[in-house]
Amino acid sequence: MDNLSCSSPRPAWALVVLALAILTITVDECSAFSSSFRRNSVSSNGHVAIPYVRAEPRQTLTLLSSKGGDETRGAALLMEDVDVFRGPSQILGDISWRVEPRTKWALVGQNGAGKSTLLKAIVGQIPCDGKIAIGTKASNIGYLQQTAVAGSNNTIYQEAASGMDAINSAREAMEKAAEMGDLDALEKATTRFEANGGYQQEQKVSSVLKGLGFQDFEKRCDELSGGWQMRVSFAKVLLSEPTLCLLDEPSNHLDQAAKKWLARYLANYEGEGAMVLVTHDVELLMSMDHIAEVVPGSSTSGGGSLQIYKSCNYQQFLALKEERANAAVAAYEKNAEKAAKLQAFVDRFGASATKASAAQSRVKQIERMEREGLLDAPAEAVVAKEFKPSLNLAEPPKSMGETLLALKGASVGHTSVPLVEDVNLQIQRGMKILFRGPNGAGKSTILHALRGSLPLLSGERVENDGLRLGVFTQDLAQELDPEQRAVDIVTAHAREGPHGDIFVSDEDARGALGRLGLQGEKALRNLKDLSGGEKARVALAMFSLKASNLYLLDEASNHLDVQCVEALSEELSHWGGDLGAMVVISHDKKFCENIDFTHVVTVKEGKCIVEERAARDSDWQIDSLSFDQESDDADDETGSSSGQPAKTDIDPKIRKQAFNAPKRISKLEELISKAEEKIAAIDDEMMAVGNDVGVLVDLTKQKDEITAKVDGYMEEWEELEALLAQVA
Repeated sequence: MDNLSCSSPRPAWALVVLALAILTITVDECSAFSSSFRRNSVSSNGHVAIPYVRAEPRQTLTLLSSKGGDETRGAALLMEDVDVFRGPSQILGDISWRVEPRTKWALVGQNGAGKSTLLKAIVGQIPCDGKIAIGTKASNIGYLQQTAVAGSNNTIYQEAASGMDAINSAREAMEKAAEMGDLDALEKATTRFEANGGYQQEQKVSSVLKGLGFQDFEKRCDELSGGWQMRVSFAKVLLSEPTLCLLDEPSNHLDQAAKKWLARYLANYEGEGAMVLVTHDVELLMSMDHIAEVVPGSSTSGGGSLQIYKSCNYQQFLALKEERANAAVAAYEKNAEKAAKLQAFVDRFGASATKASAAQSRVKQIERMEREGLLDAPAEAVVAKEFKPSLNLAEPPKSMGETLLALKGASVGHTSVPLVEDVNLQIQRGMKILFRGPNGAGKSTILHALRGSLPLLSGERVENDGLRLGVFTQDLAQELDPEQRAVDIVTAHAREGPHGDIFVSDEDARGALGRLGLQGEKALRNLKDLSGGEKARVALAMFSLKASNLYLLDEASNHLDVQCVEALSEELSHWGGDLGAMVVISHDKKFCENIDFTHVVTVKEGKCIVEERAARDSDWQIDSLSFDQESDDADDETGSSSGQPAKTDIDPKIRKQAFNAPKRISKLEELISKAEEKIAAIDDEMMAVGNDVGVLVDLTKQKDEITAKVDGYMEEWEELEALLAQVA
């Protein structure tokens, strides 16, 4: 394992942790577990070397060790000579890794390399050999899996605050002492409550919940969707501050605003624990201090390895990785050239009596180079160029007529109470539609109605006889049969249904999987034996093999790595022409940048407004989601509320934007004025609190958030002024 370091200063570190439920494992309990599991054990001094524990899906894992410090030598996590297995196969080998307290690490690597597998090994969910030791006295682990949900009937506030053990136990002690009239105990408990930040608890909980997009804190968790329950779990562990946190794709199910808040939180938060983050979000990766790369093994090398890059941000890591690969190749080529010259001398003069001694000396030089490994080719994992996946979508079948699918006067919802009313949307050939709006507004609900999987509460759904619908959702991979082979799942999907192609072969399916990186025997694995990212690639291969003329994509970039997101975005950018159409729900600005959207649909407060225009930067700001259209212009000549584009000689995009620009500018002036008032009030409050660092940090965060909004408002204002000047 190589340890590499960058010379740049380390940024302010942050601790963010996610966990689900709490499983406390004492040393005695660990001993019981270890007696039935051979590969891990409790060390002689009582420190936990984590045994194999099969945790229930909805449990949060917290592991306690009683005599830390000696075994880990002060580290939050210590792994030595660890081999990780999946069944009989070794996935990772000879892993040695030391994670210090108050550090944050990004765990990177291509899909299927073993990132999630390594996290599961650390918490004891899969078997491994070697030593894994956790932290100091009373250490605890917060662990979030990709498919975790909160599963609680508490209110959002109660569940988020339930992980703040020090504050909650102090409060209970205060209440108990007050009931018993024990003034000494009450004073001690109050001191402990204050020392742990009890009087700031409500403010801290509120700040985190608001940052993650919550507004109604009193709503019960079991009334939330899976994505929002995930956010509750996220908030719970952010506030619980465990000694070691393991986060597996925490930004899945977060919208753009919440991701930006999380990135700022990571960059500014200071705590005592350590963090290991698995994510494909570059902005989150950039907030890490150190990088650990899981490099997959090959058919000859066996299990993968872990490459360590200390004191490097993500961009520095990419540059250093390429630099190291180039250096390894150059050194190998230089040594091989030298050995070839030595061997040429031996071949030429080895039999010569006068030069036999010189020839023998060169033979010894070659042998020494071989012993020292100077003639070994660089490991494939070190020098191999990163695989670039590709996607080939089938050409859209031609339909009769322009309109492929329409909702007319539709009310949609999952109960008898409509979530969105009076939806009028006509999807015509050539249209590329971006859905925008806050989480929970009803975007996915409308998509289900378009798909036909959710009956309308009122109104009408009309589809073209030639409609060929293709659907890709963020949770599609979770709906697939885990016992089926990847190639069989893709082949069956391409063949089934009234529009399936019975001539699609296993070879076609393996080709689609191979272009997405699931090559060789990986295509023959059962789905349950693939990583979360690899399962998403299987779903993407299914999506690509069946010809469609209308694609519905709901947060398609979730669970895909950066390379696959780029491949999908690039293919969608030139797919369709005049025959196909697409509807895209996404909070991923980078994913959407390559797609030339023709229409933007805003869903908010029970309304659905269709605009014929391209996407713009302000579409990614939640606070820009407003309905400037009044009833008197709902039926204007652009026909935007019905989703039917107008046919005029004037460019309808420019005309529509210019028509609404004055009202939007007026609204922006009002928003900027209110925001500046809030900033001034925060400045006054910061002056008043003096040296209270905790309050100052929170106020600074609030000010930064409002300032960022003002910057966005100003940017949109400038765009609108330029537009008005253009049409004047």
